[in-house]
Amino acid sequence: MAFFKKKKEEENKDEAVQRAPRYDSVAGVRINGFDGQALLKNISLGGFCMQSKTFAALVSGEKYIMKISPEKPSGLGAFDVEVEVRWVRSEVSRFEAGLLIAGSPSVREMEKYIAYLASRPRG
Repeated sequence: MAFFKKKKEEENKDEAVQRAPRYDSVAGVRINGFDGQALLKNISLGGFCMQSKTFAALVSGEKYIMKISPEKPSGLGAFDVEVEVRWVRSEVSRFEAGLLIAGSPSVREMEKYIAYLASRPRG
């Protein structure tokens, strides 16, 4: 009987540890010499992944201020967010970095951006 009880406890634990919704967006990004369009994937208040066709000089473990310029239909202006680079993958035709939101001069702007992304129709 202990086996069934343990299984039920594990199910409850899984339900309690649900992941926050994630969103993707193409945005203007400026960070440590990189200035251009990037795909921001799995955006949440905890962090996101940046993907671009060009290299960005980011070092794993370092913190940077990133300026995000949301897509025009959002009606939002550019804002800064402090990020910590968790990992970097650089190939000839693609650059990716996992970014943890370490702080933000404008947390409210990031919240507005996520609210906008959540309100868009999913395709």
